[in-house]
Amino acid sequence: MSKIQVVCVGVITADTVALVDKYPAADERVLAEAIVRSVGGPAAIAAIALSRLGIQSAIVGTVGDDQDGQLALDAFKREGIDTSGVNVSTTPTSGSVIVASKLQSTRAISTRQPVTQMAPNDQAKKLAASADWVHVDHVGINNLNNLGITRGKGPKISFDAGYGAKSFDVKQVDLFAPNDRQMSERYPDLDIAKAVQRDAEIGENMVVATMGSKGSIGFSKSSGLVTAAPIRTEVVSTLGAGDVFHGALLAKLIEGLELKSAMEQANVVAALSCRGLDGQSAIPTKLELEAFLNESKRG
Repeated sequence: MSKIQVVCVGVITADTVALVDKYPAADERVLAEAIVRSVGGPAAIAAIALSRLGIQSAIVGTVGDDQDGQLALDAFKREGIDTSGVNVSTTPTSGSVIVASKLQSTRAISTRQPVTQMAPNDQAKKLAASADWVHVDHVGINNLNNLGITRGKGPKISFDAGYGAKSFDVKQVDLFAPNDRQMSERYPDLDIAKAVQRDAEIGENMVVATMGSKGSIGFSKSSGLVTAAPIRTEVVSTLGAGDVFHGALLAKLIEGLELKSAMEQANVVAALSCRGLDGQSAIPTKLELEAFLNESKRG
């Protein structure tokens, strides 16, 4: 296998996702339009997005010695993702039951407590040390020390800060990627543009915030403040779209795109992923993305 370019570290889940017209009331049964079983978790979905976009990736985390754990491992292997850094625990694999409502355009989630995260194994440490980037979620960020990774020494660090980033020190990472809600918690008195610029200047890094249906906004010293508009496409479910965006953003930065162009293409990849009910089945490949972009130019 070619050199691993990105090691994704964090949560690995096995999810059951149902699509219904409306949520059931108490003791009510509703018919689901579709039910799927799928791998989930911010780092896991990012790894799949990276792999489909042509970036050699690996996943580091913990699954249980059960059918759910095997489901996740099989899914990664189908995508060509290196799983040698995944630990197998005796505790059950993390997972959720997710009900997506077409009427409300929302989802309800019931989650089994996350599996106890084991310390990274030796192979995980080797993969991380030799990678170009290490991409972490809210769980993976706590494993950087165990991996022997710090900013400026070894690979660059990207942080999908979807949870618990209110007081995070942005100097720890090269790419800080929160959502607009996290930024409003960090800087309640600043608008999103000023908040993103503030963190990028403090961290001397790149900061990119997702804004849901409003697209994304970012800042770096070389690009200044840039925005990327959303695209309109079929939406079955937005589950995992932010995680897809982060994987796609990193893929495009690795390809050498400027920040604005990378954000624009990441918006497209995330939007196209919403055609699927789960978080990963509709993520486009590199060829599918190129075909969509070419068709959009002709249109």
